[in-house]
Amino acid sequence: MPLMVQDLTNPMLAMVPHVHLAALAGTIMGVEANGMQFYPEASAEQAKIHPRLYRRYDGVLDLSTLGGDGFGYRTAQMAAGVLAPEKFLA
Repeated sequence: MPLMVQDLTNPMLAMVPHVHLAALAGTIMGVEANGMQFYPEASAEQAKIHPRLYRRYDGVLDLSTLGGDGFGYRTAQMAAGVLAPEKFLA
């Protein structure tokens, strides 16, 4: 069955399982991920650990920085309070 993975607003850590699914599912044309385009400041802390996941280079997202437990978020390396969504609700 052909599959396309897309979401226009996957900021912060929501991006990680989103691109993992696309990488492992054998999609038609990869993944559409525009959250970093519309909400770049929301993912600023995550982008410090996964810079090429939150910014395209030649149209490609790089998952090589993912690793460790769970989805590979590497949250222990991120600043305290980054994962609190209320920080971005105003």
